[in-house]
Amino acid sequence: MKKMIMIPALVITLGVGAAIGSTTLLSGNAQEKKVLSMQEIEKKALAVVDGKVANIEFDQNQFSSIYEVEVYTDTEEYDLKFDAYSGKLLKQKKERLDDDDWDDHIPATTATTKIITKEQAIKTAQTKAKGKVTKIKLDDGVYEIELKDGQYEYEVDVDAVSGNIIDFEQGFDD
Repeated sequence: MKKMIMIPALVITLGVGAAIGSTTLLSGNAQEKKVLSMQEIEKKALAVVDGKVANIEFDQNQFSSIYEVEVYTDTEEYDLKFDAYSGKLLKQKKERLDDDDWDDHIPATTATTKIITKEQAIKTAQTKAKGKVTKIKLDDGVYEIELKDGQYEYEVDVDAVSGNIIDFEQGFDD
């Protein structure tokens, strides 16, 4: 007889718990996290270091979502890590620029050549591949841009001077 009473009591308890849980989710008490944009993270990085952003990369796994940002000044390279949701600076590393850093680092303007902005390079890349930008890096006069759209990943290289697409690759997300 006790078993007959225990089973309905257990079913009622589980039902009430499920109803309370679903009401909490439907009422909006559960906060939905939103990843900050690359532009927001770039502003935060430049608030930490007055320089030129050379690389921004979004990295997400089952444990965390972060942005890794490289900022150059005239004499130093800063590697910054930000929480992708809060924008909180998680880690900052500074080192002096050496010869190979100078090879990769191109100033925004030179005496004879102007390069396009990151935003212009992204717009150009998105004419070839739709999706969210997960990485942009200026390397040897080329913007290397990675985009992700569902199960597809795209890599688009845009010439920093002409603004033309010089390489395009499409693959599946691993």
